[in-house]
Amino acid sequence: MSLQHNFGGHWTSEKLNILSSYFSAYLIALKNQPFKKIYIDAFAGTGKIAVGDTEEEIEGSVRLALNSETKFDNYIFIEKRKDFAQELQTIIETEYSSLKDKTLVINEDCNIALKKACRDIDWNNNRAILFLDPYATEVEWATLETIAATKAIDVWYLFPFSAAQRMMKNDGCIDESWKRKLNSIFGNSGWFDTFYVSDPQISMFGNTNMIKNVNTKALSEYITERLRTIFPAVAKEPRLLYNTKNSPLFLFCFAVANDNPKAFGLALKIADHILKS
Repeated sequence: MSLQHNFGGHWTSEKLNILSSYFSAYLIALKNQPFKKIYIDAFAGTGKIAVGDTEEEIEGSVRLALNSETKFDNYIFIEKRKDFAQELQTIIETEYSSLKDKTLVINEDCNIALKKACRDIDWNNNRAILFLDPYATEVEWATLETIAATKAIDVWYLFPFSAAQRMMKNDGCIDESWKRKLNSIFGNSGWFDTFYVSDPQISMFGNTNMIKNVNTKALSEYITERLRTIFPAVAKEPRLLYNTKNSPLFLFCFAVANDNPKAFGLALKIADHILKS
């Protein structure tokens, strides 16, 4: 009996449609290039997703990549949960046996596995698409820096917009563990000075309290600008993904590690078109 991966909502299909469209355009555009093309999925799951609490089951990013008409040369699937990783390995061996020798399933934390892959792969002869689809705040900024340093990876990153908002308390009294987590996903503590201002009402003891002053647009722009500090090119208009109550959950960002203007220009052109569609 296969494991069921319950996750997401209608926005899950939206992000996967964007990713699938990029697969197609990317593989066609790079078809005659000499380097090999790799697909890396850092939160691979089991290959299929049972959307939320419904009975609807859709193909996850792993199957979208494996089913792509034009194939990647290699596939790297990272999954921290051992049972999910084992299920995925079984699926590849039984349903995608022709691609088995080109596929690697890694049962490890994404930050550890990605840093190792970025060190071990010869980026002079390889290029990659990386899909970062965390459940919450698992992706560390240091990992993004390692990815950017390869100068060879196109990154689709589902930034945990809602989770970051929840941790940034309105009164500025944020638990130290949450501050460390926010520092980890943003890369430093600059977010606090950006999003908090002095409360105009002075307390009875003469102390000045801090209050949060950030809206959806400002946070989206801040995330994009932070990515620009390490990636040569970042899509200007990432896609906000909303829940059924019209609250923003994730910001689907696109960044290019390749610093060649011709290369990142083409990648941005494709991604911008898809994000605006």
